Amino acid sequence: MRQALALSKAALGWAARFYGHHPLLVIGLSLVPTVQRFLVVRFDVATPVAVTTEVLVVLVRLLLLLLIAGLMLRELAATGIDRRAAWSRLTAGIDARPVAFWLQWVVLAAAFVVFDVIPNAVIAAAVPEASRETVTAVVVAVKNPTVIAFTFLWLVGIARTLIVAPVDDHPPVDTPADARPA
Repeated sequence: MRQALALSKAALGWAARFYGHHPLLVIGLSLVPTVQRFLVVRFDVATPVAVTTEVLVVLVRLLLLLLIAGLMLRELAATGIDRRAAWSRLTAGIDARPVAFWLQWVVLAAAFVVFDVIPNAVIAAAVPEASRETVTAVVVAVKNPTVIAFTFLWLVGIARTLIVAPVDDHPPVDTPADARPA
């Protein structure tokens, strides 16, 4: 459990630094889902438009995830870890700490409850019916550049931490804890 919390903490720290160094990338790409979610939740959008914009949201989120991973790999390349070595180190890191790795999904589930289930329950219980649609639209819009984007960053941060953290057959990588993400 201690390893799992250490892994979460390290990934969280890297995610926060990445967000701080790349706010335009993260917020900019998060604006597409933000606007789409607000409009679809708040207004009566035609089904073809809703479906088409949902596909766009998926593509933009995939692009954001790929760009985050690409910048992380570029950061690692600067320390001498190429993509092949990163993959080897990642799998070795998972193999060396399988419980810590799998417990990250428990942490993610807990975050889902805190940032999705509970707010939705509070809205359903406390917000008058007449305002519920607008409040839900605002909450969903706010979650896109914050909770959802940060979840992507945290997941990539888990991979990065497993790559740079020492395991038996891979020496530790000299990356300062406050290193600027690529």
